[in-house]
Amino acid sequence: MKNAYFESMYKTVCSYQEKKEAVRKQRSELFDEGKYDEGTALIKAFEEEHPFPYTDGAMKAYWAYQNMNYHGADCFEVEDLPWEKDMKDFAETLREAGISAITVTDQSTGLMDGIYGLCENGWKMGALKTVTRKDDCRFGTDEPETKKGIEFTIA
Repeated sequence: MKNAYFESMYKTVCSYQEKKEAVRKQRSELFDEGKYDEGTALIKAFEEEHPFPYTDGAMKAYWAYQNMNYHGADCFEVEDLPWEKDMKDFAETLREAGISAITVTDQSTGLMDGIYGLCENGWKMGALKTVTRKDDCRFGTDEPETKKGIEFTIA
């Protein structure tokens, strides 16, 4: 499933990384010349003037999108919910991307915090749902992997 919002995020991050890599190369050249303070100041100035364009919560939503596509999931699967501090940005990013339903297959010890966090940020817990991953086969078979989850929709 392609999503224009997440694809745009990808392009923005790639552009940012290219610019940062150019500055790192300059820093490396300065280090080679023994100009350690200048090289350190250069990278510090870049990071202050050009902070990473997305929050941790937004990136967690992006990686859920990437993983869902990698596994060939039959719905928008979220294997790993963000920390509580990142939940608001995560939930908002999903909404901005036009995602109206997700299936949470997270099995972490923080799952309950994640469920409450989603509900506190405008998502409604729904029915149990099984995700089928057509590109992720069970060990030793050609059968698609299935994961048990809980569906959430925008409230």
